[in-house]
This record gives sequence, C-alpha cells and structure tokens, in this order.
Amino acid sequence: MNATIRASFVALSLYASAAHAIHFDVEIGLDHGPVAGSRITTGVYGDLPFSTLPLDAVTGYAVFPADFGDFEGGPKATDDPGFQAFAGTLSGAGGAKDYIGFRALGTLQQWNPLSGTWSDAAAGVGIRLYGAVPPAVSNAYLQYLINPLLAPNAAADIAYYQNGTLFSGSGVSGPAMATIDDANANGGFHAHLDWFFEGSTPGAYLLTLQLTDDRAIGGRGVYVDSEPFHVLFNYGLSPAQYDAAFLSRVTAPVPEAPAAGMLALGLLMVGALARRVRT
Repeated sequence: MNATIRASFVALSLYASAAHAIHFDVEIGLDHGPVAGSRITTGVYGDLPFSTLPLDAVTGYAVFPADFGDFEGGPKATDDPGFQAFAGTLSGAGGAKDYIGFRALGTLQQWNPLSGTWSDAAAGVGIRLYGAVPPAVSNAYLQYLINPLLAPNAAADIAYYQNGTLFSGSGVSGPAMATIDDANANGGFHAHLDWFFEGSTPGAYLLTLQLTDDRAIGGRGVYVDSEPFHVLFNYGLSPAQYDAAFLSRVTAPVPEAPAAGMLALGLLMVGALARRVRT
C-alpha cells in the first residue's frame, strides 16, 4: 500500500474512531431503477472523509467504519450507520410500495488489540441489531389484540422480532431478516436502527449484512439482493488501536481526484477533535 493511500486510511479510521458526533448512512440504490430485476446497490452518504469505501482484503466486500463510543447512544449503543434511499430511488406507489430490509450473514469477527489477530468473537460477546417488525407480523399482532381467537399464527412472532438480531462468534440468532423501512410516496426513506454491543471485551468487531426486498420483510421480492458489506465497529479501543484493526482488514481503494484535499480535511478534523477532547 503506498504512503498516500495508507495516510488516507489513517485519516478515515482515526476520523471514524475519534469523531464522536459522526453521522453517516448506507446509501441504498437500484442499478436500473425501481423495476423488476434491478440489483440493490450500496454506497455511503454523510460525514466520512471520502465517498469510495475501502474493501475488505479477505472477502472483497465494502467496509463501513462505526463506533459504539459516539455521542448518540453511550458506550454500548449507536444508531449509525443509518440507511438512506433518496427520493426517486424506490417505488412509493400504493400497490407497488417497496420495503427494504437487511439479511444478517456469517459470524461476528473480533480483532484482539493485544495479539493483533482476527478470530470468531468470543463467547458472551455480540452485537444486537433491532430492525422493524415486518408488516405481516405487526398486522397479525394488532388482530390478536383485537380478538385473540381470530388472530393469524404470525401474531406469535412479534417477540421474535422485538428481541432483535444477534451477531455472535457462533453465527446469527433471532431473525436473519428484518425490515429497515418502506418507501414513502416520493420513493425514498431515511431510517436509523438501534445497534447494541453485548459483553465487556474491548475490540474491533466486524459483521456482515446484505440488503433485500424479500417478501418475508414485507417486500415484493422483485429486486436482486445487494452485494454483502461489512460494518467494522469499535468498542472501547483507542483511535490508534482501531486504526490498526481497520488497516489490517482493508485493501486500497481507487483514489478520487480531490484525495489530497479530503485527506487534509480529515486530518484537520481529527486534530480538532483531539484538542477538544483534551480541553
């Protein structure tokens, strides 16, 4: 990795770790618009130093940085990254309204700052993501509240979804798919789900998601699932430790034209934040 690109990664990873007020979203798109057969795409929108995400050296998937130490949820909770589809991206038509959800994949990976190695997360450690309850389940539960004898069987699934999806070193438990949001009339949405860290072991934690419009989450099942992507969380590490974890996983992206200016901006932000923390 050349020095300029490595410096860009240092700026990105330190920025993600130190910028406690950071706010960014997984940008959702469709490669051919809201027509059957389009593939769901992912990008990044918000407070990150550049718009081209790094790729994981092991899987080739895009890597989103994240931090449980941000100001929004305390040391064990955050609502970033969020999810955003801009107006016109999805179908908001009444009879063809799009629902987009997540599919949880694989095992939770953990980086040990002492050994500098990756492994499946230790027992007793996990990240829980609370998606929305699919419409069919919530509607069945409402019918149950009105008349338990006439409620569909799906009413009993409400607690299953309310308990969230748990990523751990042994795999995914709870709903492997859940709803993120549905498109409004202009074909967009902006949603932030709740992420919680469970356990007490500081480290960097990598999980894998995919976006879907599967019928199980209320979708129409007409789009191709997105490519999987990773979220790399910091829990309790220093900026330098998280930087080491981040750099151990990623390969170099293609630099953008204004890369030098963006790098300088990222470094200035990191320096300003460090000074603010010390004062």
